[in-house]
Parts: sequence; C-alpha cells; structure tokens
Amino acid sequence: MFKLVAKDITLSKGIFMTVLTHCLVINLFFYNTPSFIYIIIPPLIVYEFFKDSCAYDYKYNLDIMFNSLPVNRREIVYSKYIESIIVFILGLISIIIFTFAFRSVGLQGFDFINKLINLNTVDKFMNFQSITMSYLISTVVLISVYFPIYFRFKYIKARNIFGIVSIIISFIPILFIKIIGDENTYKLIKYFSGESGVIVSVLVICILILAVYISINVSVKFYNNIDL
Repeated sequence: MFKLVAKDITLSKGIFMTVLTHCLVINLFFYNTPSFIYIIIPPLIVYEFFKDSCAYDYKYNLDIMFNSLPVNRREIVYSKYIESIIVFILGLISIIIFTFAFRSVGLQGFDFINKLINLNTVDKFMNFQSITMSYLISTVVLISVYFPIYFRFKYIKARNIFGIVSIIISFIPILFIKIIGDENTYKLIKYFSGESGVIVSVLVICILILAVYISINVSVKFYNNIDL
C-alpha cells in the first residue's frame, strides 16, 4: 500500500508548480488578508493532486495493473486517502514558505476583492484556531466527497463534477462570512477562541474524522463493486 502512495506522489511532481502558482495567484488577490490565503489554497492543492493522480491512473489504465498485483482493492482506496493527507501537510508547509518569501520581497497585489466583500475587517478577527478549523473543514469535506464519487463513477465523470465543486468548497468560508456579516463573524470567532470554543473545535474534529471514516468505507464498497 505504501508503495502505491510513493508511486503517486513521485508521479505527481508537477504538484510543486501547482503549489507555487496557487500561492502566487492567491497572494496577489488576498495580500491584505493573509488569513484567507491559508483558508483557500489547501483544498485547491489537494484537488489538483487528486486530478493529476487520477488522470494518470486513467490514462495508463493503472487500475487494471494494480488489480493484477498482490494488492487488494481496499489497500488501493486507503492509499488515495493517505496520499491526500500527505499532500495536504506538504502543501501547507509550502504555503507558509512561499507566502513568507513573497511578502519578504514586497510582493504587491490587487485589493478589489477585499474591498468588494469587506474581507479586511474580518481578517483582523481571524486567529490561529479559526484559520485552522476553516481549512481543515473545507479540505476534509473535499476529500470525503471526492473519493466516493471517483470510485463510483471513475475519473472522467468525477473530473467534470469536481472542477466546479472544488472551487465552491474552497470559497465556502468567504461566502459564509459574507452571508452572516462582520459582527456575527466576530462573535463566532470570539466564541471559538474561548474555552467552550475549544470543546466545539474538538467536537468538529471528531465529526471530520467520522466523515473520513464513512467516506473510506463508502469508497471501498463502490470500488469493490466496480468492473474494471
């Protein structure tokens, strides 16, 4: 199983350029609101990795090859989830490094998005905990929804669905903030920063773990029933 993980990550060397491109573009549009850089980019990077990895499997019929090896289908499914976690962690580290580098050289960008939806005010309220929960939720939701659809419908149909869905999921935090307003956002962040908020955060993390567990089992069921 871990050989499958190493194979996919090795073949997806282009993910480095994807990370760099996303970091540059998002830094240009959100340079005055750095918290949103960490909220938006992680799920986009994970999706790009899904797309490249699954496209390679489809192009070279690797599913057929994998199933001819002494590896069961459950392990193939597990490997995809493990890869997504590894890419998420590496992507997050890369974001921190690239964003720091861009700002160190005085990179400037566009401010019209921040002014359009008033993100500057909200950015001041954001803290480490709220940023962490935001990108965890959006990334885990993406992973939990993508793989069952991929293992049920395979690459072509999953690609068509998730080209749009990945963008929507990435921008859910911004849309949510815009809908509830600055004042309610501030109250929510303040609540999550308190003692009761820590308890809620732990509860949310438990729910996310459960979502991944359910997603894995659904993916295994779909993949076991599919004809290659």
